[in-house]
Amino acid sequence: MAELNNHLIDRLIYDWGILGVDWPIFFDSYGVRGYNSPLMSGQQRLPLEVDPFRMAELGRQMGGQIEIGQFKRLLPLLESTTGSVEVELGFDIDEGGIRFLRGKLTTTLALRCQRCLEVMAYPLQSEFRLALVHCDSEAERLPEQYEPLIVETSPIHVLDMIEDEILLSVPHIPMHDEVMCSIKSFSDENELVAQQEEASVKANPFAVLEKLKKDH
Repeated sequence: MAELNNHLIDRLIYDWGILGVDWPIFFDSYGVRGYNSPLMSGQQRLPLEVDPFRMAELGRQMGGQIEIGQFKRLLPLLESTTGSVEVELGFDIDEGGIRFLRGKLTTTLALRCQRCLEVMAYPLQSEFRLALVHCDSEAERLPEQYEPLIVETSPIHVLDMIEDEILLSVPHIPMHDEVMCSIKSFSDENELVAQQEEASVKANPFAVLEKLKKDH
C-alpha cells in the first residue's frame, strides 16, 4: 500500500510539472471540474507559470498571496511597498466552449491623494473574467461579458497577468473620500485660492492692476 501511495504522489508531481505548475501547490480537487463552485480562500501557493488552456480543460482553481514589492511596474505609483495581494484564480470552459479565467484580487495600496497630496490607503478589490484567445481576431468575436487575455506563448507568467489587472484598477487620479480629505471639496479648494489672491492684492496695491488685466 505504501508503495502504491508513493507511486500516486510521484505521478501527481509529474503531471503538475508538465503543466507548468510549481510544486508544491494544492487545488480544491484533482481532475474534478467545479464550474459553479466558489474559489478557494487563497491559502495555497500560486504557481509561477501555467498553461492556461490546459488549466481550463482541467477546471483548476488556485490562490495565494503575492508581496506588493514583486510588482515592479506598479511600484512607481506607490508610496509604500508593504503588504500583499490576495489572489484567487479559477480556470474553466463555459457552455459555449470558451476557455476562460475568472479571478479576484484584494489588497490595500498606499497612494498619494492628488487633492491634498497626503498619503492615502486605497482599498482595491478587482474581479475579472478573461477569455483565453490566441489572437486579436478571436478577441473580436468574444461575447460582451468577457475581456480577452491574448495568449501568444504558453505557459504564461502568473505574476505579470495579475499585475496587469492591478494596474487597470488603480485610479488615474487617486483622491481621498471628501470626508477623509484635508481639503473637503474642490469648491473649498477654489475658495481658498481666491482668499489667498485677495490677501495678496491687499498687501500689494500695485497687484490690483495685474488682477484687472487677468480678469479682462
